[in-house]
Amino acid sequence: GVLSSESANNIAQGQINSVFLALIIVFVILSLLFLSWKMGVIALFPNVITILVFFGSLGWLEIPIGVTISVIAAIALGIGVDDTIHFLSHYNENANKLRNKREASLKTLPIVARPMMFSTIALSAGFILFVQSEMESQILFGAFTALTLMVCLAIDMTFLPSVVMETGLITVWDYVGLKFDESFIKGIDLFQNMTVREAKIASLTAYPEDLKQGELLFSQGDIGDEMYVILDGSISIFLEKNGKRTDLVRLEKGNTFGEMGLFRKAERSASAEAAEKTRLLVVNRDCLDPLKKRNPKIAAKLFLNLANRLQSSLKDTHQRLLTQKDFNLKSLEENLNNDEKLREQELLKKPEVLWENLGKKWVDKLQSISQTYKVAKGRRLSKIKYDTGDFLFIASGKVEIESIASPKSDTFSVGYCWSREGFDLIGEYTLCEGKENATARAVARQDSMLLLFTETKLLVLAKQESRLASQFLEDLVCLLSDQLAIADQRLQNN
Repeated sequence: GVLSSESANNIAQGQINSVFLALIIVFVILSLLFLSWKMGVIALFPNVITILVFFGSLGWLEIPIGVTISVIAAIALGIGVDDTIHFLSHYNENANKLRNKREASLKTLPIVARPMMFSTIALSAGFILFVQSEMESQILFGAFTALTLMVCLAIDMTFLPSVVMETGLITVWDYVGLKFDESFIKGIDLFQNMTVREAKIASLTAYPEDLKQGELLFSQGDIGDEMYVILDGSISIFLEKNGKRTDLVRLEKGNTFGEMGLFRKAERSASAEAAEKTRLLVVNRDCLDPLKKRNPKIAAKLFLNLANRLQSSLKDTHQRLLTQKDFNLKSLEENLNNDEKLREQELLKKPEVLWENLGKKWVDKLQSISQTYKVAKGRRLSKIKYDTGDFLFIASGKVEIESIASPKSDTFSVGYCWSREGFDLIGEYTLCEGKENATARAVARQDSMLLLFTETKLLVLAKQESRLASQFLEDLVCLLSDQLAIADQRLQNN
């Protein structure tokens, strides 16, 4: 009797130990499958809760763990993991098609709910037959197994659909399937300064889209909320007016476009269609938010690349404004002063709020990696060593950008357009690059302190303080998007 009892206890204890070992092994497998330990936790969570409910019920009802009872947890774990993977695999497929996590989750649930329910009910019905047994251990085994399976189903159908809306999902098959190499990523604007692994992860948080030749991507006037990266092929950007088409530019492999739609939800200023068979990478907020949470270092590099592109576009826009053949300074200033919508757009910009939201600790860290320049009132900002990829902020005071309009006029400042103060980004400072061919100069209108962030320092920050870097650089992209939108409007007004 004693030997039999001790053997039963050892078997039961062994089963319990095997459950915990199985949890660890399954966690490792799921983490490798989804390339993230966080996703491993999320995928395993419903099954852990189910097992806790099972053991909690035994304790609450004061039922001892016997040989038959101890195997229930292992059975529930095996079936529960199967349901979890079943849901996540279908969700991943729908997310790539719909490019919206919420819609993908809502579409996946009806698809997988029926087979999950039917299989769980069938299994539970089979186990519940054990309650007709005359042996108490068999009755408990059938009842608790059926209960545990139903609890697992309920958690899978409530917890998983809601949590995947807030997380990104990448599988090892997707990762291996990407044929990226160093030469490829060097040709993509968005992947500069990234390793092959980082470029793959950044790509897998976005959505691929294939277009046939002549297929329309978006039309002029559409409200945009996505950005596009050309992985292969080319895209034609064109305008249509009164039935007449005017081709503007043909974007080739590696180009990024549509940033204004992503960060400002602005109207598309032109239409886009595939000039040939084309493969795109589509980026929206559903991609960026999980990337910031799970891989802030990669997000920081992505935002830095976007900021460089936007700053280059801002410079081009200002130069186009200044070199127009029909450029008229007086007319431009009158248009600016009379444009109430543009004035409201300027007033809505509050860059100091972005710095306040970072918090004192992060602001102090940012100031420690920046180069500080103090410029007296009336002096030019001529001693600042500024290169492409650098960003200049004004910490205090006021700076005005003056541009040469024509040989007949000396200098001008376009009203409040190129006046920067209050922790604002001096995006127009790119016009001051080069002493001989510079189209503008910067002058301090008050005693000013400036902060220069170099690309090298920002990349180091992305490595050491990735969350700070990703948030700061995202704010930087938003500031540049606002300045570029206002510059585009002024160009149209003239």
